[in-house]
Amino acid sequence: MRDVSDMQRWPELRALGLLVALAGGAGSIGQAAEAVGLAQPNASRSLSNLERDLKVPLLKRSPRGTELTAEGQAVAEWAAQVIDAYSALNAGTRAIQEARAGTVRVCASLTVAEYLLPGYLATFTSAHPGVDVGLGVENSAAVVAEVRAQRCDLGLVESVSLPAGFPTAVIGRDRLLIAAAPTFPGRWTEPLSAEALAATPLLVREVGSGTREAIDTALAEFGGASVAGEYRSNSALKVAAATGVAPVVLSELALRDDVLSNRLVPLPVDDSLDLDRLLHALWSPKRRLSAGARALLEHMTSARG
Repeated sequence: MRDVSDMQRWPELRALGLLVALAGGAGSIGQAAEAVGLAQPNASRSLSNLERDLKVPLLKRSPRGTELTAEGQAVAEWAAQVIDAYSALNAGTRAIQEARAGTVRVCASLTVAEYLLPGYLATFTSAHPGVDVGLGVENSAAVVAEVRAQRCDLGLVESVSLPAGFPTAVIGRDRLLIAAAPTFPGRWTEPLSAEALAATPLLVREVGSGTREAIDTALAEFGGASVAGEYRSNSALKVAAATGVAPVVLSELALRDDVLSNRLVPLPVDDSLDLDRLLHALWSPKRRLSAGARALLEHMTSARG
């Protein structure tokens, strides 16, 4: 077993590096200092401290410069082994970091996973072919729970509210639309106020989804959304709305193709009704992001519209 009881007396690593540099041909303390990134006064002080701590004469100083004593040459050879071991330590930890960067675990809310993340991942994997991204899909509340439990590196949510103390970054913008079938008998032509919309039965996502939280927050003054039907699936909501049973509340990202094909028609709401929202990435404050997770986060924040 290695004795680590006297760690406080161990030599400073940079001082050993100076010694190795002098043994390797540096003609002065100034040259050795430059080799290890120290200012010359600090280098001289480090070498003096090293001689004092080791109680061995290491240097011969003369008008021609500084040379190692015979004892200094021997200590320099041992110091070189320490430097090599430290280099191996650094290389090993970098290898571990790079291996951890190889797989990024992402948990995303349904709307982000279906309509925003595919575009991000297509360009990200093209630029970072060595990074694999594993994806889990939940509603926003479940995504936050996964992040809390540290079961994923990044959580991507549409929630209006975010958990306190968690680092976050904006990865996109979104807007909720109210849409109905073209044949919907109660389709309105004049913009609806928040109060009138709150009184209108709507097809909505389940409690815990970011979309449901956003519409309930927008209509909070009037008790939140009136529910005609509640589904965990965006597709199920759109199918139900297309039958004309009630208008649906969904992200404009989720409704884009249905609106373009005239399967569903956006309904006007008053400008005072705020249906805009930001999409966020969040991660645990208890762990550092891996290199791969940082790269994905930077890619999404720089590419967001």
